[in-house]
Amino acid sequence: MLRNAPLRSKLILTLVGPLLALMVLAAVVIRSSLVESDKAAQVSQRAGFAAKLAPLIHGLQAERSLSSSYVASGRKAPPDQLDNERRVVDRVVAAYRGAASRLHLKGDQELQVRIGYGLRELEKLPVQRRAVDTGPIDRNVAVEPEIEEDEVEGELNVGENHGPIDDPPEAFEQYTDTINDLLDINTEIAPGSNDPRLIQAVRASIALARAKEFADHQRGLLADVFARHAFAPGQYGKLTSLAAVEVIYVAQFESAATPRQIDLYRKATQGPDANLIQHMRDEAVESGGQGRVEGDAAAWFKSSSVQLDRLRGLEQELSGDVIATSASIKASADRRALLYTLLLVAALAISIALSLGMARSLIRRIGRLKDDAHDVAERQLPEVVTRLREGEPVDVDAESATPIEAHARDELGQLGEAFNFVHRVAVQLAGREAALRRSVGDMFLNLARRSQSMVERQLELINDLGGRDIGDAMVEVSELDHLAGRMRRNAENLIVLSGAEPARRWRGPVRIDDVVLAAIDEVREHGRVSIMSIQPILVAGPASSDVVRLLAELLENALTFSAPETQALITGQILPTSYLLEIEDAGIGMSDEQLAEVNQRLSEPPDVDLAHAKMLGFFVIGQLAARHGVKVQLRRSRYGGVAALVLLPAALIVQPEPVPEAPGRQPVPAPQPRTVVQRTWGSDVR
Repeated sequence: MLRNAPLRSKLILTLVGPLLALMVLAAVVIRSSLVESDKAAQVSQRAGFAAKLAPLIHGLQAERSLSSSYVASGRKAPPDQLDNERRVVDRVVAAYRGAASRLHLKGDQELQVRIGYGLRELEKLPVQRRAVDTGPIDRNVAVEPEIEEDEVEGELNVGENHGPIDDPPEAFEQYTDTINDLLDINTEIAPGSNDPRLIQAVRASIALARAKEFADHQRGLLADVFARHAFAPGQYGKLTSLAAVEVIYVAQFESAATPRQIDLYRKATQGPDANLIQHMRDEAVESGGQGRVEGDAAAWFKSSSVQLDRLRGLEQELSGDVIATSASIKASADRRALLYTLLLVAALAISIALSLGMARSLIRRIGRLKDDAHDVAERQLPEVVTRLREGEPVDVDAESATPIEAHARDELGQLGEAFNFVHRVAVQLAGREAALRRSVGDMFLNLARRSQSMVERQLELINDLGGRDIGDAMVEVSELDHLAGRMRRNAENLIVLSGAEPARRWRGPVRIDDVVLAAIDEVREHGRVSIMSIQPILVAGPASSDVVRLLAELLENALTFSAPETQALITGQILPTSYLLEIEDAGIGMSDEQLAEVNQRLSEPPDVDLAHAKMLGFFVIGQLAARHGVKVQLRRSRYGGVAALVLLPAALIVQPEPVPEAPGRQPVPAPQPRTVVQRTWGSDVR
């Protein structure tokens, strides 16, 4: 379906896949950043909610301590301070309920359970207060609450049932349970974040709140001890346990707090009130729980309250640090989400722009390449071929110049260059074809003129035969025979040009002198050829006729480019592995450049073209020599002309005959040739 689709559609479909994948990846990353930002927002909201727990816990602790003092006085002390503290606690509880209702706890089941359980515990405040105000007081029972193991560890048991709250000890125990349940809520603030700063800040805040809770327990317990001036059963062990647990939580606070927070804690636990608290507690501990314990309960309670208020201030400071840390985390998450969103959107926009720009550029270049290719194939190249066929002058180099501009080195540029190369080769082939046609025409014209001149000479001789006597007629008949041989050589040259082999052959070996005489008979001015010395050998019969034509062409060239009064000399000698024939003239000679070029053509015959049309003889010589492995070379003659060396290979020599050297036969006199005034290398007589 897509095979025949436009390139534009294919490119768009190719680009859509990666772009969609990039969009999906961008959406995933953006969503992840937004989820992280939302998680940070939830942690920040929880930190703000936890900050509202601190005043509530502090109020409940104060109400518990005042209630303990009120009961320890036998309800004889004025309840004004206790009533004021209860009103403060009611306001804080109302604020806490409102904050809890506005808190989004979707997906956090544990925190929902803890907050719900804490709110249900706060609903018991009226019952606790009635037990404090009207419940029976047993003077032999300590009024401070019992400290259970799960309260020290901060564990939550939602199924726990405290039973009825009928007397002050049960009320005080409920105060402690409620405070512990509220403190447990803070442990669920940090799990929503992986930020170590927030985790450490929450740990420090929780440890301080726990230490403050056990300090408040000690305030109520020692207030009762100092009011009694003695430890009730179990109070001494409880005091040492409370002090030990407080030390543990202070150590946890110091391990999680920052140096600044530790410094604030130490300042809050120093001063006259702190010294008084430490002194009175040490004296109580040193009593061992036996005998009378001296101490002013009011002074103790007042100094302890001041100490707890200072810790409350530090607790607020830590809550502020938690809120600030969570807000910083949220801001960082928001910035990252915004940055990732902007970067991904920018990357997506840039990718789309680059993809579309690249696709548009490719489509435009491909379209331009297609148009240029059509123009070359449908207009330029046919016009050049037509002009070449009609014989008009055409600058092949200019016409084969680069028709398509390759503006880049990429695949499209290489495709344009390849098309330019194909166009250049096509123009050159068309030029060569036209030149070949002209060469063939010129060759046919050359051969036709040769044959025409010989036919006209034959007709003249035939016309003269009628009016001559027998002696003169025999001379003219001999001349007719010579003209027929030359015409036969022209015809066989045409056969050589066609690539075929002439039918005229000798079956058996032929004497070398007969080959030479046959070649002399086929030249125009055969009377000017002199045989100097020919050492006898036998030439293979199938190659003899080609050797005759080769020697005839060389003799024709030697006689044409030498003066009429000069002779062409031919010699032959046996070499160890070959036979050498030499044809030497006394003509105008050739330059070194001409000799080098002609020898190159004779050793490696080129294809027929226009340049060879006027060198038909050399072309025939080269073809015949290449056919039988004969080597032909021209050099300067010692007589001033040109000497042609013909080296027959051993494959053409059958068996030398030990016969005496025969003198060259006298050729039949022939008409005198025209005078040659200039020699053009490689030209033949036409």
